Amino acid sequence: MDEDFKTQALDSTLQSPSETLLSIRLLDFKTSLLEAIEELRIRRETEINYEEQISKIVVEKQELEWQKETLQHQTDTLRQQNKEAVASFKKQGKHQLAVETKEKEIDGLKEALKALQVNYYFC
Repeated sequence: MDEDFKTQALDSTLQSPSETLLSIRLLDFKTSLLEAIEELRIRRETEINYEEQISKIVVEKQELEWQKETLQHQTDTLRQQNKEAVASFKKQGKHQLAVETKEKEIDGLKEALKALQVNYYFC
């Protein structure tokens, strides 16, 4: 049994040049195959990372669109409220101006009445 092992070991160490070349090519093929497998594994991990990033970006984009819609709605509501407040303020201003004008007319008429009464008593 030891002799068979020694014979096999001797045979494997004393390979012919074609067997040596074949072993080198086989080793080179295995190395290239392992490199290709590693590159594919790295590429797969990279693609998975990119897909995760894309998913996060899509979710973030959707959230930003919802925020934009909410803010747009709030802006529209505030614009409408501002428009109504300005219209109300203008209406109040016109009403206040009319009241002040009438009060001045009344004061003017009171002064005219007093002047007439004074003239009536003294004349």
